[in-house]
Amino acid sequence: MRLEGKVAIVTGAANGIGRATAIRLGREGARLVLNDVRADGLARVAGEAAAPDRVRQVAGDVSQEATAEAIAHEAVSGFGRIDVLVNNAGVHHFKDPVETTLEEWNRVIANNLTSMFLCTKHVLPVMLRQRSGAIVNLSSISSCIGQEVNGTESTFVYNVSKAGARQLTTSLATRYAADGIRVNCVCPGAARTRAYEDFTSDAVEIERLWTEDAAAAPVGRVADPSEIAAVIAFLASDDASFMTGSAVVCDGGYLSR
Repeated sequence: MRLEGKVAIVTGAANGIGRATAIRLGREGARLVLNDVRADGLARVAGEAAAPDRVRQVAGDVSQEATAEAIAHEAVSGFGRIDVLVNNAGVHHFKDPVETTLEEWNRVIANNLTSMFLCTKHVLPVMLRQRSGAIVNLSSISSCIGQEVNGTESTFVYNVSKAGARQLTTSLATRYAADGIRVNCVCPGAARTRAYEDFTSDAVEIERLWTEDAAAAPVGRVADPSEIAAVIAFLASDDASFMTGSAVVCDGGYLSR
């Protein structure tokens, strides 16, 4: 119960790492404000994560400032404070640079990076008044490497957005450390989410790609989202009280090779 008495926001909470994080933070005692663009999935996760009086839902696109502002308002009006922000919402993109349109570039950057800025912008005034808070951004090992799927389709826009998340973490950490606000990011490797559903609808092909990811990691498997959520919960808790500006790699040893 490391988060008993704390109020935590999780964006992109309907599936994958976001869902696992909502459930983990709720299990550790946090009151929750959950967000996703999928209202039906959001409602399901809210029911799994906490009792009805301990969870609020804000459906909407966090790349739009009105949604980010509404999330912060819901936390304060419902629970009186904001202790944790987990910037998890994001999308994948698989296409070579010469084939990527400006609209596609803008969509990925908006969902994966602008959303983090906007949510952070609207929780910071609350955390500054409290002189406390923890922000955890979802970066990726993709921020450190180049990647292609099937040797052809590049993930370059996604990689750039996740590198931005790492630098946003660094810049926020140094700016607000003296105000009692910690900012860290998690850099997962392959975790069993819906990522490849953006690449193909072929279930056999998706399984083949997950098998390749597992073989590429020294541990010989991909992560369960709950394993990434455990790292996020640690960074959100007071157990990580001397950590800020850190990029915590959780990749089964992939980057060590």
